[in-house]
Order: sequence, then C-alpha cells, then structure tokens
Amino acid sequence: MNETPQNQPPAGTPTGPTPTGPTPIDRLTLPIPPTGHFTAQPFVQYQSHGYAPFPTYPQPPRRPSPTLGQRVAKAAESGLIGKILAGVGVAITLSGIVMLLVLAAQAGLLRPEIRVAGGGILAAVLAGLGVWTGRIPERRPGAVALVATGIAGLLFDVLAMSTIYGWLPEIAALAVAGLIAGVGLGVAHRWNSQTLTLMVSIPMLVLSPVVTRGVDEALIGFLLVYAAASLWIQVGRSWLAVFVVNTAAVMFPSLIFTQISDQPWLANGFALTAIAIAIGSSLLLVRSANHPEVVALTSGFAAAPLLFAAGSLGAAAFAVLAAGSAMYLVAAFSTTRFVTRDARVMWLATAIVHLLVTAGYVLDADYRPSAIMTIGLLLAVAAPFAGDLALVVRVAGTAFSGIGVLALTGSGALHQLFSAHLQADDGTHASLLVGGLMGLAATALVTWSWADLYPESAHQLTVAGSAVGLWLITTVALASAHLTTSDADTAFRAGHAAATITWGIAAAAALLWARRLAGADRAVVLTAGLAVMAAAIAKLFLFDLAALDGIFRVIAFIVVGLILLALGVSYAQKLGEAEPSETTPQARPAA
Repeated sequence: MNETPQNQPPAGTPTGPTPTGPTPIDRLTLPIPPTGHFTAQPFVQYQSHGYAPFPTYPQPPRRPSPTLGQRVAKAAESGLIGKILAGVGVAITLSGIVMLLVLAAQAGLLRPEIRVAGGGILAAVLAGLGVWTGRIPERRPGAVALVATGIAGLLFDVLAMSTIYGWLPEIAALAVAGLIAGVGLGVAHRWNSQTLTLMVSIPMLVLSPVVTRGVDEALIGFLLVYAAASLWIQVGRSWLAVFVVNTAAVMFPSLIFTQISDQPWLANGFALTAIAIAIGSSLLLVRSANHPEVVALTSGFAAAPLLFAAGSLGAAAFAVLAAGSAMYLVAAFSTTRFVTRDARVMWLATAIVHLLVTAGYVLDADYRPSAIMTIGLLLAVAAPFAGDLALVVRVAGTAFSGIGVLALTGSGALHQLFSAHLQADDGTHASLLVGGLMGLAATALVTWSWADLYPESAHQLTVAGSAVGLWLITTVALASAHLTTSDADTAFRAGHAAATITWGIAAAAALLWARRLAGADRAVVLTAGLAVMAAAIAKLFLFDLAALDGIFRVIAFIVVGLILLALGVSYAQKLGEAEPSETTPQARPAA
C-alpha cells in the first residue's frame, strides 16, 4: 500500500523556489533594529492576534515646570506686572482726589478754592505727563494709566464744582465735562487704546456717585453726555467692552433714579434718552463688531429703566413705552442690508418685551388678556411682511396669543363655565366677551399663518387652532348670554345650551370635512371630529342634563340629536354607495 511519506509534499506538487506573497505570521522573522530607533516587542505577545509588532518610539524628555520666580520674571518681561501696578495706581490716586474733594470739605480742611484747584492741577499734570510719556510706543502702557488718572480726576473736579460748591450751573458743568472727556478720548483714539477708555469709564461709574452724593439729575445727565461723547471713538473698532461699560454706566444709575425720583416725566425722559443713545450707538458699532448680536443685546438692556419708570405715568405710559418700542422696531427692520439677523432679533425681542409691559401698564387686569391677544394679532399680521425675521415675528405672535388665552382662562373664563356668578377678581362678562372675540381673531390668523408656512401640516394645524377656537367660542357664548339678560341663572343655562350646540356643529363640520380628505389628513380630522362629538355628548348627559332645565335642555338634546342623525345618514349613504362598487360584478357587454 503506497502512502505519502510524512513531511513530504503530495505527488504532483510542483517543486521549485517558494512563491512570493504574504508570509504566515507563524513563520515571520523580524530583524532586530539598531538601538535607538525603536524597541522590538516580544513576538509572542502578537502571535495570537495575527499581526506583527508595532515600533515603540521613545518619549521626549519632560521639561521641568517653571518656578515661581521664572513666572514672575516672564510676567515682568511681558509688561503684565507694569499694567497691574498702573491699574492699582489709578484706583488709589483717584480715591485720593475724591478724598480731597469730599472728605476734606466735610472735615473743614483747606479752603474750597485750594481743594478744587489742587485737585485740578494734580489731575492736569498727570494727564500731561502721560501724553508726554506716550510719545514712545514702548512706554504707552504706563502712559495710559497716567492719562486715565488725570482725565478722571478732572471730571471729578468739574462735578465737585457743580454739585458740592455750586460754582458751575449743571449745564455748564456737563459741557465742560464733555470737553474733558473728549480730550481723553482723543488721546485714546490716537493711541488706539481701548484700555485708556475703560480706565476712564470704570472709575467714573464707581466714584462719581460719591462726588454727587448719590444719584440725581446731574449725575444721570453727566453720564448720558459721556456715553454720547465716547461714541465716536468706538466707530470702526470692535471695542465691545467699552460699549458694555458705557451702557452699564448709564443704565444702573438711571434704574435707581426711576425708583427714587418724584418727577416721573423727568425720569422717563432720561430713560428714553438712554434708549436713543444705546440704539444709535449700537447701529454705528454693530458693523465693525466681532459679535454684533452682543452689541444689540447690550443696547436692549438700556430699556430696563424705562420699563420701571413708565408705571408712574398711568395712561401716558402707553405713549412713552410705544416710543421706546418704536426705536427698537425701527432698528430691527431698517438695517436688513448691513446688520446680521441675530443682532436684529435682539432688537425685535426688546421691542416685544416693551409691548408686553405696555399691556400690563395701560390696561387694568380685566382687559389685559385682550391687550395681549391684540398684540399677538398684530404680530401675526406683520409676520408675512417681516422678511428674514418672519419666523421670529410669527413665533412671538403665537406666544402672545397663547399667553392671552391662558390669561383669559384664568381671569374668569374657566369660572364662568361652572358658575353663574363671577367672583370679584374674575373680571366682568364684558371683558370676557372682548377677550374671547380678540382671541378668536388672533387664533384664526395665527393658525392661517402657520398653515401657509407649512402646507404639508395644514390640516393638523387647523385642527389645533380649531380646538382653541372652540374654547373661545364657548367663552363668548356664555359671556354674551350674561350680557343679554340680567338673570344670571337663565343666562348660565342659555349659554351652556348654545355651547353644547356649538360643539356639535363643530364636530359635524369636522366629520363632513374628513369625507373629502384621504390618508393621514383624513385620519387626523376624523379623529378630532369624533373626539369633539364625544365631548359634546358627554357634556349633554353629564352636565347639561343636571345643570339645565326647561326649554334649554330640550333645545340642546334635540339639536345635538338631529346633528347626529344627519351625520349617520351621510356616512351610511357614503358606505352604501361604495359597497356595491366593490362587490357587484360588472355587467357583461351585450352580444
């Protein structure tokens, strides 16, 4: 019996050199690389996985972390320590000037002329020394601190002459302060230094109320003049920090002044001026800003004083708030070509907040839901004409309409549904009627607006809007019944009978509408119609049967029953007509 010897190739296997190709891993032999390139890993670690070992490169040596002394030396070389020392020097020097002007006067030290002249001379010398030092660009970090200290000291000196000693009228003092600030800003403009502007603005915000002994008309007017005077230096530059600081320097004192002032028209005038300056500044700065939306948002915070001040004007608050809202609306819709959409959204949002506050200030609690829904209606009307802001306007209109409906529900509409007599804080039936009608108009227009934007979901949106409208129609029916008759019980029964019939009619309309649809749209409308009809039937037996009596109960049962009969005949007729076409065979043609 011939057998192939062990370790011998089978008969017919060609002999010769080994063909080229991938070598099995169990027969792979790796050369050992020279030392210093990589370290060969033991082959046994990789044999079971079927791949050759990877080279391992040596890690670079770890550098030792710098010591504290080295870090301090590096900070000194970069100028950081000099900037810190200069900033601390500014704060201490300005505090000394304030002490010279205020504390020395309280203690009776030196004559007033000497105190004012000494502070002014010291400040002027510091500013002049800074300008002279800043001729060399390498020395400008220290020169900036000198100029900032001198300018701020001169401003405090002017305020002291006006508010403490009464040597300058307020208008003259504001004019002189504007000129001094203009000199400092001119130096900052020439040096292109945002730091210099900030080192003047921040000490002013913190220390000027000390000089004026609180927040008053002179302080607010001075800060408004400064914010306007510092605008030109920011144009063409992305100095966001300067704009934020200047806006805060006006906003916070104005906000305090609106709470303590006994002159509401003056407070509101200052607040409107602050809005005008903030919006004008943002319009000029937004094009060169790296973050234009932050600039627009910052200008929106300038409206806070007006929102708190307008409440003291009563009905006149409408005109004041409308003026502030108009400024933001003009900024949002007149800058389409050169301002980003995000920035204009910030202005639009501020205007919408103004409108909401207007509704709270102008009208009493009974008609606030109507005012809110009116704003939603106006926004829904404006949405198709808002360009790239159409979606934002449409969302705002929907939000206002929804808030108005919820406010109307909580202010008496829900209580009216279960009781014939309204409580003292539930408003009147007249306000509920007006609110219901405004809500119906707003809901219809908002629903149409969204359905026009998303036609593929038009049926679903229409069903949702119809559900809200059905609730508002119920409110209108009950309020109208109470306004028609003085008998509260009769009005309650008549209103509920009308509401039940309305529900049945709405359900019938939905079911008839569903007959003309197909697919998912038909399922949605049909489900909604059946749900409303079920609710009408449940209301008829669970509520109307006990709450209504006499002719109103009879009318409700008869009308709803007739509606159900008509729907049954309609749907049965459709099925009866469709059935033969599916089961009856077609007639054979004549021979």
